[in-house]
Amino acid sequence: MARNKDFDEDTVLESAMRLFWQKGYSATSMKELEQVMQLKPTSIYNAFGNKRNLFQKALKMYMNTIMVGFLDSVNHAESLQDALSDVLDGVVRLHFNKAHPGGCLIMLSIQESEQHDVQTKTILDSAIHQLRDAMIKRFRLAQQTGEISASRDSKVFANHVTALIAGMITMARSGFTRNELKKLVQSSGDCLIQQYRH
Repeated sequence: MARNKDFDEDTVLESAMRLFWQKGYSATSMKELEQVMQLKPTSIYNAFGNKRNLFQKALKMYMNTIMVGFLDSVNHAESLQDALSDVLDGVVRLHFNKAHPGGCLIMLSIQESEQHDVQTKTILDSAIHQLRDAMIKRFRLAQQTGEISASRDSKVFANHVTALIAGMITMARSGFTRNELKKLVQSSGDCLIQQYRH
């Protein structure tokens, strides 16, 4: 009979996710993964496969635990203004939360896309499009309620928001302060909504 695992798979996968989040895929070594997961190489391989497979599972965990909060804030916001503010504020909170490595694992991984295979790139693309599609859906709802002009392009708006998020994450990683980013959130949110109201 196969021996039962003597570790919790989600717990050790979260440790790997945080290390990838902190250092990126290419800079993370298997030796470091063994240390943070507190597992031998054979145990990691048997449970998760090679480093690339482990990274893909870590990305999916990130999407199901961290990113889902962004999607929920968009889907349940009372207005497009609230949805936009919640998402941009969430980016700031995510980076400056001391319990997190900082930045966004998805965005940071996209920046080292040359390191990834087709399957990994598909996961990353899916994550970005989930957020963009949620903004498109919320924008179209705002058009139905009259909050936003019916003539404006929802995809252009959603792409604008996605680009703003990517820029904010880069700025945060480059040493911009929380206060600077909070001001950016307020001014950008106000400008975007006003622009699409007419």
